[in-house]
Amino acid sequence: MVNHSRWNLNARVIALGLFCVLSLFSCSTVKKRTTPELGKMEGKKIALIEVDGEASSQAIVEVALVNQLLKHGSFILIEKKEVEAAKSQPDLSPLDWKGIARRAGGDYALRAKIIAFEGKNREGYSSQTVEDSQLAAERGENARKTERMYKVKSLEGTVQVQLEFADVTNGDLRSAIAEKTETVTAEAKDSAAHLPLKLKFLEKLANEAFRQFFEQYN
Repeated sequence: MVNHSRWNLNARVIALGLFCVLSLFSCSTVKKRTTPELGKMEGKKIALIEVDGEASSQAIVEVALVNQLLKHGSFILIEKKEVEAAKSQPDLSPLDWKGIARRAGGDYALRAKIIAFEGKNREGYSSQTVEDSQLAAERGENARKTERMYKVKSLEGTVQVQLEFADVTNGDLRSAIAEKTETVTAEAKDSAAHLPLKLKFLEKLANEAFRQFFEQYN
């Protein structure tokens, strides 16, 4: 005769055990952090391995990134010449960015990928109500107020750069995006409308994007 009560008890124990294992696995997966914790890098050496992007934006982004690393980072930035010397070693693959950082004496490897670096110019027209005394004299008081058209220009800039930090000892990888979008407008009401130079404007946005990044993840 089959002991159904004992069979049911064993089945419940197995089901409960499986549930606990799956719950622990799920919790450990959800809680794993992938964004940078820059505060834990205090006093550590960082090697900037590469800035990946078009030539027109690469130099501007690299300078902005280095400026903000030195201003807001609590770590030591390895000199570029030391990183380049490590890259030239014949026994290292140029794709082994962690190995290059380690050879340069770094505790962490850093690489940047430019996702967006663009400025869009737009032009249009707007209007304002003005009083025209000459028109009122010619056509009467009802014609004193009139609409005057004027040109409006705008420049919308967007900078997005993905930053990846890798611990060269245990391979722990952290990543996040530094980004900044802003629009400036110039109106030609009484004089010509002038906008900032596009590259200078994007350089400003790049510095602001990295500054906010280091404040957020520090």
